[in-house]
Amino acid sequence: MLRLLWAAAVSWVLLACSHAPQAGTPGRPVTPSRRHVVPMSQATWQAKSAFDAAARAGDVARMTASFSEDALLITPKGDSIRGRNAIVQHIIQLVPDAISASFSFWRDGRFELCRGSGRERISYAAHINYASRSPDSVSGNLSVLWKPDSAGNLKVVWVAFSEQGISGRLGRSECRLQEDSIWRAWRLSISVYPAAAFGGSASSGSFEHTLRARGWVAPEDPRGFGPPTPKTTSTGLHPSLVGIQYHIRRQFVVEVLGGGTTKGSTLGARFLTRVDHAQTKLSYSATFAGALISYEQSGIQLGVGPGVQFARWRLWEWYRPGSCCSSITEVRWSRSPIGVIGDARYHRLILGPLYLAIRVQVRRFPKARTPGTPRFPPALVDQGSSFVGIGLGGVL
Repeated sequence: MLRLLWAAAVSWVLLACSHAPQAGTPGRPVTPSRRHVVPMSQATWQAKSAFDAAARAGDVARMTASFSEDALLITPKGDSIRGRNAIVQHIIQLVPDAISASFSFWRDGRFELCRGSGRERISYAAHINYASRSPDSVSGNLSVLWKPDSAGNLKVVWVAFSEQGISGRLGRSECRLQEDSIWRAWRLSISVYPAAAFGGSASSGSFEHTLRARGWVAPEDPRGFGPPTPKTTSTGLHPSLVGIQYHIRRQFVVEVLGGGTTKGSTLGARFLTRVDHAQTKLSYSATFAGALISYEQSGIQLGVGPGVQFARWRLWEWYRPGSCCSSITEVRWSRSPIGVIGDARYHRLILGPLYLAIRVQVRRFPKARTPGTPRFPPALVDQGSSFVGIGLGGVL
């Protein structure tokens, strides 16, 4: 019975992978333009009637013609048989007295479309007729890879009956995915990350550390003027990012990118005497631009490059001696430091040339020194920032 199962499955694969033009009238082949109109995922279904007719007639020549010259068959035990002639001889030896067969089949799961080829996992049932004994019926599962030859006719290049072959993934040499081919061929791409899942600036934490170190952590003022500890807030602009990439070589990419960082502020308070109360607040906002060179492998890019940040700062101090005569000191300035950007990205095509990307980026810039005020000496503030987000891009 196992032998019959194997033989019927092989015959069924030939049926599934025969090209659609065989379904037409003999002597009137379909034109090449017609072949390209029919998607590969449909060609196997359209071929059923033609191959079934050949199987019912016991036409071995028509059945075996569907194999490519160097086709590979993997047996249920995992043994490999290479070449059309060897495969045909193996089939004949398995069922020497079979005269015809008819088939029914179902595709299990989705059709895997490769670049110029395709694979399907199949469940089948076969009814085999013999010359000297009663017919027999068998069923089973298999996996088949097929692609068109130079003339556009679909040929079986790989068929597996082993459990590992049916459920396993094909290597890139066997099935180069269409999306992988698109990505390999791209030259220019644009990606947009409208908002970060996580992002921020190191400036707030850096200034807060200075406030705490200098004692600007006043207890709650009974008059309601001062906060108990430094407060960090983020407002307005959410971290965002836009990048334009160009493929200079197979695994090397250059990118020009820019974006914004979170607007934020840090506030601290201190009692200079029992009655003299002061507050100091540092606010900032920034945009940046940079250029990266990245190494790409298996959809992952790791890059590094220079960047420049355009930051705007505001240092505000409020002072109230006792219960009257408040005064305010305010200083505004800007900086454009040059630093380093480190970047990691994973991308996956989701629809044709469109892709989804997950990106992590860290930016490091020299520390900035704030101006001094009457009650707050200059302080060093970190200007770095970070970004983690999901974006959408397109290959041009």
